[in-house]
Amino acid sequence: MLTRRLLLAASLASLSISVAAQDASIRIGGSTTSLPIISTCAAHFMEKYPTWDRAAPSAPKEPAVIYVTGGGSGFGVRGLQNGTLDVGMVARDLKDSEVKALGNPQQRVFARDAVAIATNAKNPLARAKEGFTSAELASIFSGELQQFSQVDPKLPAKPIVLVTRDASGGVTEIFQERVMKQAKLSPGRLQMPSTAALVKRLETNDSAIAFVSAGAVSQDGDLRTYAVDGAPPSADNILSGRYALNRPLLLVTRADASPRVQAFITYALGECQQVVKELGFIPIDAKAASK
Repeated sequence: MLTRRLLLAASLASLSISVAAQDASIRIGGSTTSLPIISTCAAHFMEKYPTWDRAAPSAPKEPAVIYVTGGGSGFGVRGLQNGTLDVGMVARDLKDSEVKALGNPQQRVFARDAVAIATNAKNPLARAKEGFTSAELASIFSGELQQFSQVDPKLPAKPIVLVTRDASGGVTEIFQERVMKQAKLSPGRLQMPSTAALVKRLETNDSAIAFVSAGAVSQDGDLRTYAVDGAPPSADNILSGRYALNRPLLLVTRADASPRVQAFITYALGECQQVVKELGFIPIDAKAASK
C-alpha cells in the first residue's frame, strides 16, 4: 500500500518544479508498465528508510521522498534529458540517439517483460486461435483485416476493435519495429494513455484486440494471450528470446547519479525483486542487471 509520502503526479505540470529545488527528493517517471512496480518499490523503500542517510551514509539526513509518475517511455527519456527527472523508467532498449543525448547514461534492467497479443476471454478469436503470425498481426493492426470472418471464415462478420497505447508507449515502438515494420497502424484504432487504461478497455470489450505488456495481463483471468510465430509469451520463451517481442524494463539515470538515486536503484535490483514477481513480471539477477 502506498504511503502518504509517495506522491503519484498526474501530469507533466506536476513535474515543473526543478530537481535542484527538491534536494531531499528524487523524481522517477516514464513507462506506465513499470509504474505499479516502481511505485510499490518506492513506498516500501520510504517505509524502510525514513531518511536518506539510513539507505546511503553519504546522503543527507533528510526525509526520504520519492515522486513517481507515468507518461510513457519517451517521457522518461525526455524528463531525464531536460532535468525534470532523476530516473527514467523505459520499457524498451534505449536508442543510440538517446544514449548519445544523455551522455552515456547508466542503464539498469530491473525486470523482463514482453509485448503480448491479448483479447478478452470472450472474444471470438479466443475460440478459434491459439496464436498469430507476424504477418497476420500486421494485417489486423493495419486495418487490412477489419472483421473476424476475414481472420477465420468460421468467425462472425463482426468488426474487430483495435486498441493500442499512444505513440509514447514502449510497446508501440516495439510492435511497430518488429511486427508492423513499414506498414502503419490503422488510423481507426483506439489509443489509450496508459497500460492500465488499455487493460481496462480489453476487459470490457469482447471485440477488442491489443498489444500490451505481458506482465500487466499475466494475472488477469478475464484476458488471454496468444502465441506469436509459434511461441507463447511464457517466461522461458521471453528469457530465451524465442518469443521475439521480449523487452527489458529499465531504470535509466545520468552517469553522475546522486547517492540517493543510487540507493534506490540498489533497492530496486535487490529487495524489490519480490514485488516484480508478485506483480506478474520476470525478476532479474541483480548481479547481471547492468547493460
